[in-house]
Amino acid sequence: MEKEGIVSSRSDRDLKKKVISPGDFTLVPYEDSRCKIVLSNVTCNSPVGKSEIETESRIFSKDFDGNVLIGDTDYYIDKDFELILQQMCCGEICEASLLYRDHDGALMKEITCRIELKEVTEEQLVSDWSWERLFESATHHKECGVLLVKQKRLTDAFRRFSKALKFLIAIEPIDPEVLKEENIKDIIDLKVKLYNNLAHLQLQYNEYEPALELCNRALQYDPENPKALYRRCTAHIGLQLYEEAWTDIQHALKLDPSDKAALNKANSLRPIIEKINKNYSDVIKKMFG
Repeated sequence: MEKEGIVSSRSDRDLKKKVISPGDFTLVPYEDSRCKIVLSNVTCNSPVGKSEIETESRIFSKDFDGNVLIGDTDYYIDKDFELILQQMCCGEICEASLLYRDHDGALMKEITCRIELKEVTEEQLVSDWSWERLFESATHHKECGVLLVKQKRLTDAFRRFSKALKFLIAIEPIDPEVLKEENIKDIIDLKVKLYNNLAHLQLQYNEYEPALELCNRALQYDPENPKALYRRCTAHIGLQLYEEAWTDIQHALKLDPSDKAALNKANSLRPIIEKINKNYSDVIKKMFG
C-alpha cells in the first residue's frame, strides 16, 4: 500500500488518493476516455457530522451506472472526481478524499470513497478524429451549454461552448474535396452560434472587449447575423463607442424592423446619438459661423 498522495490542492479544496492495489500503468484515462468504475464506501462528513452529497452530482447519485466520460460533466464535485480518475491506472483500486473549505479555510465537507477503475476505453487523439466525430462532439457540448445557460450556470456554459468551439477549430483547414457544401455550411452555422453564445456570456459580466471580438468573428462568417449585430451594438455601448453601436443597431433593424429588442436598444441609444450630432453641429457653427 502506498502513502496518500495529493492529486490537486487549492486554498478551497484538496484532492487526495491512496493506492490500495496498483493497476496497469500503461493504460490511464485522459480527456474523452470512457471509464467503467466501481464506487464503494462513500461517506460525506461536515463539521456537524455526516451529511448528504449534493443531488447535482451524477457520480455520487443513487442512479450512477458506473460509467464516466472524462470531460463530460459540469458539477464541481464530479469534475474533481475526474481529476482523481486521471491519476489512476486501469485495474487500480484506491481510497480517495475530496475535502472542501470555505473562504476562511474552515472545513465545509469531506467526501471519502473507494474507487476501482475496472475499464478504460482507449480513445484516439482528438487530432486523429474524423470531421464527423468532431462536429458531433461540438454539437453535443453546444447543446449542453444551452441547457446550462437556462439554469443560469454561466461559467459552466462558457466552458461547454469553448470546448465545442475547439472541436470545430480542429476540423480546420476545411477541405472542400472531403466535405460537401452542406457540411461546410453546417460547420460555419454552428461556429457562428458558438461565437454568439460566448459573446452573450461575456456581456453578462460586462466584458465588452472580448464580446466585441467574438461578435466580429461571428460577423466575418455571417455579416447579416442579427444576434451578432445586436450584441456587438451592446459591446460598443459598453465601450462608449456610440456611433458604431448606432450603425450596428440600424443594420439589425434593417434585417428585421419588428425586432422588439433591437427597437428598444435603438430607442435608448437615440438620445445619445442626437446629443453627439448636436454637439458636433455646435462645434462646426463656432468654427465657420
